Amino acid sequence: MSENAKRITKATFLVVVATILSKIFGFFREVVLGAFYGTSYKLDSLIAAQLLPGVFFASILASFSTTFIPIYNEIVVKEGRQRANRFVNKALFLIVTSALLIAIIGWIFSPFIVDIIFKGFDLQKKQLTSQLMRITFFYIIFLGANYIFQGFLQSNENFVIPVLVGLPFNAIIILSAFLKDLFDIYAVAIAFVLGYFSMVIFQIPFAKKKSFKWELDFNINDEYLRKMFKLVLPVFIGSSVMSLNSFVDRYLASYLQEGSISALNYADKLNGLVYGIFSASISAVIYPYLSRFFSSSQQEEFKKYLILSINSLILIMIPITFGVFILSNEIVQVVYERGAFNRKSTYLTSGALMFFSLGYLGYAVRDILSRTFYSIQDTLTPMKNGIFAVAVNIILNVILVRFLQHRGLALGTSIVAYVSVFLLLRSLIEKIGKIDLKNSLVVLLKAIFASVCMLIAIILTKKFVYITTPYLFLTRTINLAIQIFVGVVSYSIVIYSLKVNEIKWLFENSKLVLSKFRDLVAK
Repeated sequence: MSENAKRITKATFLVVVATILSKIFGFFREVVLGAFYGTSYKLDSLIAAQLLPGVFFASILASFSTTFIPIYNEIVVKEGRQRANRFVNKALFLIVTSALLIAIIGWIFSPFIVDIIFKGFDLQKKQLTSQLMRITFFYIIFLGANYIFQGFLQSNENFVIPVLVGLPFNAIIILSAFLKDLFDIYAVAIAFVLGYFSMVIFQIPFAKKKSFKWELDFNINDEYLRKMFKLVLPVFIGSSVMSLNSFVDRYLASYLQEGSISALNYADKLNGLVYGIFSASISAVIYPYLSRFFSSSQQEEFKKYLILSINSLILIMIPITFGVFILSNEIVQVVYERGAFNRKSTYLTSGALMFFSLGYLGYAVRDILSRTFYSIQDTLTPMKNGIFAVAVNIILNVILVRFLQHRGLALGTSIVAYVSVFLLLRSLIEKIGKIDLKNSLVVLLKAIFASVCMLIAIILTKKFVYITTPYLFLTRTINLAIQIFVGVVSYSIVIYSLKVNEIKWLFENSKLVLSKFRDLVAK
């Protein structure tokens, strides 16, 4: 395996570890906030206050990070790092000043915005929401800078720090909850602003080690800035259109039995956590490499690493799909079943999770292919395919919901993921020429065979191995852990014996991951 492949594999390992760490800390943040504020109107007001700054404008700013990477790599290849550094500074200046202007406008009009959007709130709740919105609007200033620095670091092969920025952010939010008696919910709102500021501060030393230098440049008449802004809108529309799927699911579920919407929501959160860790990690690592290969006209390398990423996702997502499908009930019991979340809730949620899991490979490959188009500076194709896929999803939902209830909505989402993959692959082949997917098909068949063996091992374990303790939660957790362990070991043994190159390399380098991770963070 080449040096590039080695770097990609190691980087992906590190990002997976960092992502898991960050998500655990993020989950702990939610637990702490829940302990202090529960489901009170104050927390409702804070969540509502972040609707515009935290959802709408954050999505736009995240789109800048996506389009920044291919433009930056193009400049490095064509004009060198000094010119690329000027581009970074110009992008920072333009985005931060634009965000500041939006924040000021938001501060002025927050009461009107709240009055229009949240008509169902009473006067007290409206006043609190508008006050909190005035505070939270200002975090978009730092959020914009954060996304630019993330794009810069990823382009320069530092993939871990952009993931770890969540650690100081979550720490500040958690600490603010303990100030409830002094500042109430306002402390948390201010903490969000300080948290996003900490993300920027956290990344600056690492950016400087990658040759970033401050250069104040007020001249925003730049061809590369114009190109970046031209690419942003389709990315934003494409991501927004895909979010429409969730809205359609919830709308149709509102006509089903009580608890259907909640079940879809709970299952979707688990869904995103399970496949998102690996999919997002591989996408984050491969994306800068693809844009660099495209900018330097290395088409064969471009195709080679696209196939490498797809094969890696096949090897990871296929066994996860089989595992989640067979263990969906046990997973939901351990994660959610307590208090008001009863057996019926578990039944509804696990049913949705089972059918969501069928689309794991589709979701992951779709994300990689979308990033592939972004890397060649084509943001229109994913947007068009996304719009078509949503239309297909609506049709499937209307049909399947009649037969499978809320499970049909989950199945429709899974099916449309593979429709998206087909459409994107077809468009990509038209764009860059033939892609040899024969090896990927072989890897897929081997992964399915190994996963079937894993499935048999898990079923036998469930039948013959059951450990009891005085505590129900502990009993369930231990048995689920045993079943997952048996599944991982059995799949690993079978897939390794089938001589899949990517798996062999994965095993050979897994021992280096933790030491590499510590070294990178210590730098």
